[in-house]
Amino acid sequence: MIFRSPRFLRLVVVLLAFARPVAADFYETPEFADVVARTEEYVAKYGVDQVLLVLDIDNTLLASDTALGSDQWFDWQEYLLAQEPDSPHLVADDFPGLLNAQGLLFTLGSMHPPQADLPELIGEIQATGVKTLVLTSRGDEFRTATGRELRANGYDLAKSALETKESLATPFLPYDLDDLAAAGLSTTEAEAMKLKPAKAATYRDGVFMTAGQHKGAMLIAMLHRAKQPYKAIVYVDDHNHHVVRVLDALMRRGVDVSGFHYLREENLVDAFRYSDKSDVSRQWRRLDQTLKRIFEVEEPAAAPAE
Repeated sequence: MIFRSPRFLRLVVVLLAFARPVAADFYETPEFADVVARTEEYVAKYGVDQVLLVLDIDNTLLASDTALGSDQWFDWQEYLLAQEPDSPHLVADDFPGLLNAQGLLFTLGSMHPPQADLPELIGEIQATGVKTLVLTSRGDEFRTATGRELRANGYDLAKSALETKESLATPFLPYDLDDLAAAGLSTTEAEAMKLKPAKAATYRDGVFMTAGQHKGAMLIAMLHRAKQPYKAIVYVDDHNHHVVRVLDALMRRGVDVSGFHYLREENLVDAFRYSDKSDVSRQWRRLDQTLKRIFEVEEPAAAPAE
């Protein structure tokens, strides 16, 4: 279902523990113009240098041209690994193998903006001077393919990128469980977020690649490394749970934050979720067999019968 109103759902939380009231607003919308409008409201209230726009990639900035390799396909494969490990639809025996398959599909495939005018709308925000941060669950191993598709679709996030105190282009640990304060986190927050030992992340050309880690924690860690604080943040993601995590993390810090659950691809995601997926499985098998044949990869020999 597509919600026509950008304010179909609005959650306002006032934290009395802070010196000033803090509003955390949750919206659901299929129209990125609503994100632009909210960002402009914050600019009018706080000034352009006090507003940060944070953006997800998959099904937000970019959507796969094919079901195979799409965000919804990856979620389905991850579900099968956890819940149906004997499924004939699985493309890998474990999560690292799934990441390898996804990397191959990113390399071979192409993507498009969920809205044709999305790069233009983001460009309008950039033209005002608002800084941006791309916060993705993709790992750094996907950076080359990611950058290629962002550029091919008319995005230039580097020119408005959040500035950090030091370069984070090489892999770094966003936090250390033994020294959370160094990343701007508290023990209470780490426990609430159920944080595990950090995995390496990278930040370059405005894109923060977090390798699937808690987005609320990742954003706090990045803001702690930023050259300046921000009074207002607009966050956009196609996954509801990521929006909620970011809102929960930021509203504790005296920051006005608006989270947008972006629904532009929702109908396609639902259609895939409830399909029988036979076509996409056949496509993977054909691709896999072709690559093995070209590169002469031998199948493992069957174990002898006992």
